[in-house]
Parts: sequence; C-alpha cells; structure tokens
Amino acid sequence: MTEPSPTSSPRNPHYTLPNDWDFAKERLALLGAAFDPESIALAQRLGVGAGWRCLDAGAGGGSFARWLCSVTLPGGRVLAVDADARHLTDLPDRGGEVAQIELVADELPEGAFDFVHTRFVLLHIAQRDIVLERLVGALAPGGVLVLEEGDGLGVLDEMPGAFGDVWRTFARSTENAGANQAWARSLPRHLESLGLVDVRAEAGIPMFRGGSPMARMWNLTWIQVHETLVAQGVSHKVIAAAQAELEDEHRWFYAPPTVRAWGRAPL
Repeated sequence: MTEPSPTSSPRNPHYTLPNDWDFAKERLALLGAAFDPESIALAQRLGVGAGWRCLDAGAGGGSFARWLCSVTLPGGRVLAVDADARHLTDLPDRGGEVAQIELVADELPEGAFDFVHTRFVLLHIAQRDIVLERLVGALAPGGVLVLEEGDGLGVLDEMPGAFGDVWRTFARSTENAGANQAWARSLPRHLESLGLVDVRAEAGIPMFRGGSPMARMWNLTWIQVHETLVAQGVSHKVIAAAQAELEDEHRWFYAPPTVRAWGRAPL
C-alpha cells in the first residue's frame, strides 16, 4: 500500500477533517466499520424501516446512508448530503439521493423527513448551532433527529501512552479550528430548547484493540493531521510511537465517549 501523505490544514473552512485527502475514503470506511453497528442499532430501536424518509447530514463515506437505503427503499427516501460528496456517488444506484450541501451556508428541505441523522459532524463546525436549527427544521411532524458526537467527558485527560498524548494535542488543534470537544454533553438541553419532545441521550466509551478498524482509523487520522500535530509541538517520534501502539494487537485502547442524543418533533 502506498504510504499516506499528511495534509496540513483543512480546505473546507467549516470542517476540521476534510474529505479531499487522498486516504479519506479509507479513513471514512474504517470509521463506518467502527461506529455503524451502534448507529444502526439505535435507528432500529427507533423504528426506522420501510417507507421512512431519511436525511443523513454530513454523510461522509456514506456507509450509514447505504444501510438506510437497504431498509427504507423502495417506498421511502434517503437523501445523503455533504459539503464534499465525492464518496457518495454509488448511492443513486441504490435508490438514494445525493446533494452537495454546505450545512452552514445552504438550506435543507424543511419539514420533509421522518428521520434525520448526523455523526461526528457538528462538534467540528464552529457554527454548529445554526446547523442544529436547520436539522430540527428538516423534521416532519413526529420525525426523529439523532445526533452522535464525541465529547471528552473527563476521559481525554486519562488516556495513557503516546496515543493519549497525540489525542490530547489533536483535540486542542480541532478546537483551535472551531471544534468543541465538550459540546455534545449539552445536546439534550439543546434539543429540548429547540422544541423537540421525548428527548433521550446516552454515552458510551469506545474500547478497541490495536490493529482493529478503529485503531487503523485513528492511525490514518494522525497521518492526515501530522503537520498540524507537529506545529502544535508533538514530535515526529511521539507520533510514530502512537502509530506503533495502534498497530500492536496486544494493546487495548479507549477513546473519548460518544454521546448519542435524540428527540422527536411534535405532531
């Protein structure tokens, strides 16, 4: 495999990990492999199925949107949107729709969806509150919004080894670019303030073995932001040590929690 080359700074001014990096498709596929099972399980608990009209906002690599196509079509609708839709070109063949939409600047269809979903998108966008209002506005009466976002929740400071050192610097670098690593914990309050009902939330700490899809995903992430990490004061030696740790199948890791919050639009 060709060794991935680092990128220095995001080309999308609103998002800290752009999709136009050479190995972004692989990183997004690994992210889907790591997180789709829990996303799908929650959607199933909420009843997503045949005939549902669905919006996947910030669809990235498209793995979750592909699952939505498999369970809602025909008879339903799946619209996957992203500021960079280059990894979503197969969705129309599955009956889905694709739109290149900048969530900060562009409007979404209003009142059109039974299910709206986004994952690891809003925390990276400085104007996240504007986007959240648009996502709520896209719900049809009775529609459900699901948000999955990362949050340090005290775990970030406890992560050991070079992996923890690099992760903490990565978190600081994303916050310098407009991310908020402590925002997701307030999601239930935000959803209620926007008028949603039956609001629920949960959080889980991802634990994974070296060499796993999640480990490979973080390894590629460190490559993608390598120059940013060095600019923040992390040595090449520490980054290499973190990557070696992630390749060690005898090591176990944990990462900051994933907060999942959801609520329904009133009928």
